[in-house]
Amino acid sequence: MIRLTRPYFSDAEGIALTEVLASGMLIQGVRVAAFEEAVRAYLYGLGAPAAPPLQALAVSSGTTAIELCLATTPRGVGASDEVIVPALTWPSPGNAVLLRHATAVLVDIDPATWNLSPREVARALTPRTRAIIAVDQFGVPAELPALRALASDIDMIEDAACAIGSTLGGMPCGVLGDVGTYSFHPRKVVTTAEGGMVLTRDAARAEAITALRNHGQRSVGVFVGAGPNARLSELHAALGVLQMAKLDEMLTKRRALAATIRDAVALAWQGAPEGAVVNHQTLGFVLPTPTSGEFAGDRRGARDALVAALRASGVEAGILSYALHRLPQFAALGVNHLRRFPVTDAVVDGGVAVPLHPGMSEADAGVVTDRLREHAGWAIGDRTVRL
Repeated sequence: MIRLTRPYFSDAEGIALTEVLASGMLIQGVRVAAFEEAVRAYLYGLGAPAAPPLQALAVSSGTTAIELCLATTPRGVGASDEVIVPALTWPSPGNAVLLRHATAVLVDIDPATWNLSPREVARALTPRTRAIIAVDQFGVPAELPALRALASDIDMIEDAACAIGSTLGGMPCGVLGDVGTYSFHPRKVVTTAEGGMVLTRDAARAEAITALRNHGQRSVGVFVGAGPNARLSELHAALGVLQMAKLDEMLTKRRALAATIRDAVALAWQGAPEGAVVNHQTLGFVLPTPTSGEFAGDRRGARDALVAALRASGVEAGILSYALHRLPQFAALGVNHLRRFPVTDAVVDGGVAVPLHPGMSEADAGVVTDRLREHAGWAIGDRTVRL
């Protein structure tokens, strides 16, 4: 089976974990600091401005990173406030809004990039809007400059969970907004098993997040407020340091494999905005709605059948993401009852993810393309997918 994704590890990771255990220092030590510095240095090398200084703060997960961003939004986020969230995403961004007792206002996505549509965001802004969470979907940069132009006084939170190594206009994802986040879940390009990071150039916000992640403790025994335990362990950070050292290698392999598969099979692959360089964290396409055959008029049925056929033939395909407006916690919000999300619906019902990770060979990529030609032949060449 060609796996959908796999962490890119070697013997070095096991040795590093053993060294951490032998040290006796398991939380918030030198390896966490080294991981933060490795990410910061990488982003500077990728084009992040040197001033004001960039802060990279390691935390326990990408979800926690978003929660800490919302907790430090300059104008505050509370029960009477709204935060704009893409309708297509893993539930974490929307859940983080709800956990602050605010309203997650769902907005449809762009049919090419599958990211927040600036046009739809403009329609959703109200005087109660306190923040916009822009997700770099599957590593494709969201149009943060266009979103910023809509609302200069609204906190722009870039959920770059999938987008380490991607850039837009020469700027790395993660630093395109007022504050950004990464995830290091095993599905991501860089993984620490679990973990996340907050990125900001706002020194006061960085100080607040540093305290919040450690029970609200600014320094030993000095507590400035209530905060969770959101620290990253030394074990996780040790993995992160090694992963950052081979990030360029992983990106080179991902981009080459993605090009091989995309160029060989003319499906409706995810697009990217002008000036974007993508890390290809996930390689996905959307099926058209069949007009004949067993699944005529049933895009979701055709998608599920294709995923099953690919898996049966040794290619671990999967679905792409989730429609938040179909989940009960978001469907219950009155503000979302009046909106329709046709592009999100199309991507969720017709979306397919195929294997892509740096452990794959060119031969593996050839198998993926052959199986797509075999089982998705009816959709190949149909680039007029109506989303």
